[in-house]
Amino acid sequence: MKRNSYELVVSREGRWWIIDVPAIDYRTQARTLSEVEEMGRSLIAGALDREEDSFDISVTIEKPADVARRLADAAELDRVALESAQQAARDRRAAARALRDAYGLSAIDSATVLGISRARIYQLLDDSERSAAEALNA
Repeated sequence: MKRNSYELVVSREGRWWIIDVPAIDYRTQARTLSEVEEMGRSLIAGALDREEDSFDISVTIEKPADVARRLADAAELDRVALESAQQAARDRRAAARALRDAYGLSAIDSATVLGISRARIYQLLDDSERSAAEALNA
């Protein structure tokens, strides 16, 4: 037999967490988030005259609009930062490749010009060769 599932929609009002159960159009409150599930189960069980462990619940916490906006802004900044880091990595590989291919510098001289270690220049050159091979196979 399939168990019923109810969503608890939780929002903050003053000093209380307000718990809405849209499926049964009831509401209760809790002082802390740790009380939300217990209070929601008790409300649903009482309203439907069922045992508290006879159904499943999910909890959705509604963030205040200003907090949600800040989180969205932070996610966008993370996306831009990732794109920038990826572009910087491509540019470093291109610089290493240009010093080797266009200017004929050895890996050691290229590392000195770029101010990086020998190990790092070999990584950059190896990455660029791998990227070129992947592009040809695509």
